[in-house]
Amino acid sequence: MSSRKPVTDSFRAAGPEGKARGRAPFLFLAPAMIIVFAVLIFPILFSLFVSTFNWPLSEGAGVRRFVGFGNYVALSKDPEFWNSLRLQLGFIFIAIPLELLLGFAAALLLNREFFGARVVRSLLLLPVFFLPILSGMTWRFMLQPRYGPLNALLLKLGAPEITWLGNPQTAYAAVILQDIWRMWPFMFMLLYAGLTAIPQELNEAAEIDGAGFWRKLRSITIPLLTPTILTAVLLRIIDALRVFSEVYVMTEGGPGSATMLFSLYTQRQAFGYQKVGMASAMAIFLLVLSVVFALTLVRKNMSLEALEEKAGA
Repeated sequence: MSSRKPVTDSFRAAGPEGKARGRAPFLFLAPAMIIVFAVLIFPILFSLFVSTFNWPLSEGAGVRRFVGFGNYVALSKDPEFWNSLRLQLGFIFIAIPLELLLGFAAALLLNREFFGARVVRSLLLLPVFFLPILSGMTWRFMLQPRYGPLNALLLKLGAPEITWLGNPQTAYAAVILQDIWRMWPFMFMLLYAGLTAIPQELNEAAEIDGAGFWRKLRSITIPLLTPTILTAVLLRIIDALRVFSEVYVMTEGGPGSATMLFSLYTQRQAFGYQKVGMASAMAIFLLVLSVVFALTLVRKNMSLEALEEKAGA
C-alpha cells in the first residue's frame, strides 16, 4: 500500500485553514510593525525628505524649494556647525571615559557584601533618575555667582567670586561635570551587574596560584567584563549625542558658543534661524554618526566573542 497522501488531502491542507495559519504570525506582528514604522522609520524618512528642501519654518519667510544636497553642502561650510560637532565630540570623549572609570571603581569597591550594602548601592543610583532639566537647574543654582553654595564656600575661604557659567572654559567644564555627576551611576549599575556574573571560582583559583588584586583585575575581571563595558559605552554615547535639556537650562549654549553642543545648534537652526531643512540635515548627520559609533563598538564586541569561541575550541 502506498504511503503517499492523496492529492485531495494536500489541497485540503493548503486550504483556508493552512492559509490562515500562514498569515497568523504576520497578523500578530502587524501592530508592532505599525508602531515601529510610525515612531521610528517614518520620522527618519520624513527628516531625510525635509533635509533636501530649503524649508522655512514660518510662512512669511518664503516658500519651500528643493535644493537636493544643498543643505549638507551649506553645513560643511558653516563654522558654527563644525564648532558644535567639536564640542559634542569633546563632551563624549571627556565625560564618558571619566564616567566609566568612576563606575568601574565603585563597582569593584561595592562588589562584596557588608552591612547596608543594598542601601548604599540603591542610593548611588539616585542621580540617574533625576530629570535632565532638574539636574541642569540644580547645577545652575549651585554655580550661581552670588548666591550659589560653591561660590559661598569659596568666599568664606577668601577666594574671589567666580562666574562659572559666564566664562567659556568653566562653562564647558561645568556642563561636562554635571553629566558625569548624573550618569556615572548608570555605568556603575551595568558594570556591577557584569561583575556579579563573573564566576567566583576563577578568582579563587587565581588566589590559590598566588595572583594579587591587580593580576586578577588584568587577567580575569577586565577581559570577562569587556563586552559589558562596550555595551555600557555604546549606550552612553548614543545618549550623550542627544543631550539637550540640562545644557540648555544651564547655559543655553553660551556664553557665546562655548557650550553650543550639536543638539543645541540643531534646535537653533530649526527655531532660531527657522531653517527646518538645515536642522533636518543636521539630524540625519547625527543619525549617521550614531550608526558609525554603534557599528564600531558592535563589531569590536563580535570580534571579541569570535576570539573567545576560538580559544574555547
